[in-house]
Amino acid sequence: MAKVWFIQQQNRLIAVGGKPAYERPFESIQWPLDIGVHRFYTDQAPTLDSSLPTQDASSADMVLVELQGSDVAAGSSYKVGFYSSPYSPRAVAERLGQPWAEGSTI
Repeated sequence: MAKVWFIQQQNRLIAVGGKPAYERPFESIQWPLDIGVHRFYTDQAPTLDSSLPTQDASSADMVLVELQGSDVAAGSSYKVGFYSSPYSPRAVAERLGQPWAEGSTI
């Protein structure tokens, strides 16, 4: 399952809520979030910070999609790591529905 993270950029990447906003099969988010191989961003995980609660999702300014080994098909040009989406967290919520199981607002 690919993970979609809402990120706040400071002097490091911080995951809002300290957990992924969504976990979905990569095939279901690849096109809606425009994740191409050219969007590879980093192989370093964001800092998990649960002090930024999911209610603070509006403070996020970036969306990263994490691909793990099980998400990358054999022969694919994708690699394990984090890919940036060109869409804002608000636009992603409009495309994928309410983030986080407890229903944060954005």
